Amino acid sequence: MATYIQTKSFSLRDIDLDKELGIYTPNKPNPLPKRQPGLFIKGPIPLDWLKKANNLGGSTGLVATMLWFYAGIACSKTIKLDSKIDDVTGLTRQTRQGILKRLEWHGLIKLFPQRGGYPRVTIL
Repeated sequence: MATYIQTKSFSLRDIDLDKELGIYTPNKPNPLPKRQPGLFIKGPIPLDWLKKANNLGGSTGLVATMLWFYAGIACSKTIKLDSKIDDVTGLTRQTRQGILKRLEWHGLIKLFPQRGGYPRVTIL
C-alpha cells in the first residue's frame, strides 16, 4: 500500500530574509505611520508669533492657537470667527474681544469688527 504525502506550496512571502540573515529587528518602524483620528492644528505656525502671543498673559495663547486652528480649516489667514471659539476656549465674549484687541495692539492680527456679528481676523 502506497502512502501519499501532500506537500505544502512554497512562496517567497513565507521567508523573512532579514530574520534569516540575522538582522532581525522586532520593533521595525512602519514606513508610513498611522494617522491619528480627530482634529489637529495645521502648521507651520511661526514660533516667534506664538511666543509673542503667549507672553501677553492670560488666555491670549489659547485664543491665538485657536486662530491658527481656524486658519488651517479655512486654508486662509483671514478667517471669520463663530460661536465655537467661545465654546472651545471656555471664554466669555467680552474676554475674547479683549484678547483679540490685545493681539491687534501688539501687531499679531488685524481685526475687522462686524456690526452685530462675530469679527473677521487676519493673522499677520
